[in-house]
Amino acid sequence: MSKRETKLTAASMAVAAMVACLSVAAVTAQSQSPSTALGTSIIGSWEVVESVRKSHPPQEMRGATITFNKDQTFSIDRGQRASWSGTYRGDPKAGTIDLAFGGKNLTRPHEGDVWQGIFRIQPDGRLQINTAQGLEARPVDYLPGYDLTLMTLKRKN
Repeated sequence: MSKRETKLTAASMAVAAMVACLSVAAVTAQSQSPSTALGTSIIGSWEVVESVRKSHPPQEMRGATITFNKDQTFSIDRGQRASWSGTYRGDPKAGTIDLAFGGKNLTRPHEGDVWQGIFRIQPDGRLQINTAQGLEARPVDYLPGYDLTLMTLKRKN
């Protein structure tokens, strides 16, 4: 085998190895569920730094801590008020998130209530979520409304 043929063979093998690695990476990325991808971006504790809702009674969320766990559970600690918990699922490509509440709450949200929402991570790292709390359909933009709560959250950890 000539030196030129050896170099071509080595180059071909290197290209084949890179293609194989990229194929494995692509399959791995495609096999990752949307909820898993969502989880990697929002897992952790967040403090609600701004909350706007245009209906009564107001559910003050400012100062609350929302924690999203790897196992797709969440909790909302509202300090002196009753805490809420449940499960979440989302689609990062569509920017949608659903919060399904569990537990025996005396006031809304009751067990089984689902808040449908949209979310985005701002360039400064803050998380923005707009949720419909059961009376309206999933919001389509980041504006508060009668049954919509627009929250901005800052990562705590």
